[in-house]
Amino acid sequence: MYSSLELSKKILVLVGIVIFNSLCSYGQSVNNINDKFVIILDVQREYTENSISEVEAQQLIDSINYVIKHTDVNNILYVKSAHRLLNISSSKPFIYVSFDTAAKWNLDSRMILVNENVISKEESNIFDEVELTDILVQNNVKEIVVIGLMAEKCVYESLIGGVELGYEMYVIPEAIVGKSTKSEEKIIKKLQASGVNILHLDAMIK
Repeated sequence: MYSSLELSKKILVLVGIVIFNSLCSYGQSVNNINDKFVIILDVQREYTENSISEVEAQQLIDSINYVIKHTDVNNILYVKSAHRLLNISSSKPFIYVSFDTAAKWNLDSRMILVNENVISKEESNIFDEVELTDILVQNNVKEIVVIGLMAEKCVYESLIGGVELGYEMYVIPEAIVGKSTKSEEKIIKKLQASGVNILHLDAMIK
């Protein structure tokens, strides 16, 4: 039989082990973004300069840069919206379509670029782009974080598109922007109800 002192010591040791294991488990599961694939949508000058306020744009980019710094560089994909132009010519072909290459469609220079993984999209749902789906398959991606612009359109449709394809989808409220705070909050609730996981910057492992 153990003495009361020995028994107390053993209980304390067991409690310490339980607490330690719990903390380790928590540290591994709470918003550990480093092992997830991050898709950054439409952080382009046209949008950050004209669709949202300067304050919102800077806050968004600061949040996105924080995410980038805490993610494996190989797991980051930058996505740009491509815009088609209808051209009329005096020679054949008289009418043809090209992509708008104006500087306004470039990625915002305040955002950190850690790799050359940049693709263009024409659809709101990024999963409609074959180039993206090929990348995900090649890298055996299971968990995906979508951030950027805009909450009500491309961010929402891409997150729902990912859920429908069976991916574990995540969104970081601080790293997206909507038409208004109220609109963004409504979208986040809809996403959560649809099976999208919510991560927060202040809970990410530093």
